[in-house]
Amino acid sequence: MSLKKLAFRFWKTFMEEKNNLEKALLNQDQKEIDEIKKILGTYFEEMTNCQLDIEEEDGIFELTFLPEQEKNIQFVCALLKKMMPESMKDKWIVHAQIPPLSQKAMNTVLRIENQDYSADDFYVFYEIDTNNRCLNIELYCDAFSSMEPMKAMEIAVYMLQLFIGETAIEGYINHVDVIDHKKEGNTSVLSFFYEILIDIVVEQKWTMYEDSTNIYRAFNVNEEENISQNLREDMKLISTLHPLLISETLQNQTLISNQFFDLGGEFGYVYYEHSKNEKRDIVIRQTLEKKLNEILYSHNSARTIGGAIGLKYAYIDLAIFDKEEFLKILPLINAKLSIPLHYQAFNL
Repeated sequence: MSLKKLAFRFWKTFMEEKNNLEKALLNQDQKEIDEIKKILGTYFEEMTNCQLDIEEEDGIFELTFLPEQEKNIQFVCALLKKMMPESMKDKWIVHAQIPPLSQKAMNTVLRIENQDYSADDFYVFYEIDTNNRCLNIELYCDAFSSMEPMKAMEIAVYMLQLFIGETAIEGYINHVDVIDHKKEGNTSVLSFFYEILIDIVVEQKWTMYEDSTNIYRAFNVNEEENISQNLREDMKLISTLHPLLISETLQNQTLISNQFFDLGGEFGYVYYEHSKNEKRDIVIRQTLEKKLNEILYSHNSARTIGGAIGLKYAYIDLAIFDKEEFLKILPLINAKLSIPLHYQAFNL
């Protein structure tokens, strides 16, 4: 079954359980909550292999998907959020991944060695790397002194996820470490760090990201004399939302593609011969990628995830959620183009 159809099935099941779930959350009926979460989790895990979280605060309900740093799963969770039924939006907030400053974060108190620790007990020491548009941070808490370093790091990352969210971690945090003493310099308690981080992003004019599936990475491939004229072997300039996928394809491997295929999706690309005017071709490819994404993602059949300019071809990479529907839409798109787009899956 395609990811799009699996997403429809998940939301159909969710809507069938929605009233009972809301009642259980309001009544704090944990047994009923757990039973409904088990039902929903069965369908959710089939298409993601990860967990979900459900909360209620002051009559507002939150559903949070937990893909962590798995890019394949992030694309699926972003699709699920996009396909959220309109009738839910008055009472429910859906997060494609852990958001910053959620109710769960605000209510989190860790019990360590018979002592309670909140976010105000965690100190963040940070350095701004303007060249790479990121921060290097160190976290300190009194509780770390009684822990093994790996356990301290696990708790530090967990608290960081809760208070600045997974998108900010992936988009702006280059390195995280734990320390056993306080330091001088740029410092914040964890509960205020997200506000400071966003101020830095705005002040430095860094890109703001809606979620982790919108974080582009760009790089060059090899020296021109080492590049072949063959398909996918001619690439010079690459921009991508899925660096690990691109790294894999450059090594002629298919593990990540196969994992996405097993979930019900497919990674692939469309390509065409460009004009060999590099500046012009870059603009055309970017414009075409944007237009393709508008068309395909509006149908929930696919989304663009970057692409490349090669010596001979231009490429637009795709995460496909319903291949049958995608293959019906592609000829309609080609009918409006002077140069047709050809499709190829990565895992063939």
